[in-house]
Amino acid sequence: MSEDPTRNLFEERVLNELAAMRTDFNNRFDGLDGRLTSLENKVDARLRETRPIWEGVQERLTEIEASLKEFNRHLKTLVNDSFKLRARIEELEENQPNA
Repeated sequence: MSEDPTRNLFEERVLNELAAMRTDFNNRFDGLDGRLTSLENKVDARLRETRPIWEGVQERLTEIEASLKEFNRHLKTLVNDSFKLRARIEELEENQPNA
């Protein structure tokens, strides 16, 4: 039984086409890999640049938060004192002899 030359030619063309597709895929993958590596390097560099800025911002926010807590404590004391003063004034007004 002899082999069909048309079939061999078809198989060879399919294999060649698959090999070309693999080469194209590998080239594209290598290009994407290079671009991804470049992007990662840029992100790392940017993080190194901005890290001190963010650390400073976080420190300032912590200080602001502490100041706000202290301010709120003072404000509560002031409001409480105002209510006590108002109550004392009302008490004195009630005990005032009618003139």
